[in-house]
Amino acid sequence: YVPRGKGAFPSVTMMTAVPAVVAGVPELAIVTPPAPDGSVDAATLVAARLAGVATVYKCGGAQAVAAVAYGTETIRPALKIV
Repeated sequence: YVPRGKGAFPSVTMMTAVPAVVAGVPELAIVTPPAPDGSVDAATLVAARLAGVATVYKCGGAQAVAAVAYGTETIRPALKIV
């Protein structure tokens, strides 16, 4: 989960993705709340790409964590949530 507040948090993307890559996790996905216009922050997307994240879901809050934990029609469930 990569939060979004008054600014971008690409550092959170790196802090969660890089250890997963080092540990050998085969596929990475993140969830992050969209901006009011529906977009995902560009810095977060760049950090995700550099860190090897395969999928970025636009979803935020507790519902994002629940969606990743249990899966939905459009979000595959994760084996681990960091």
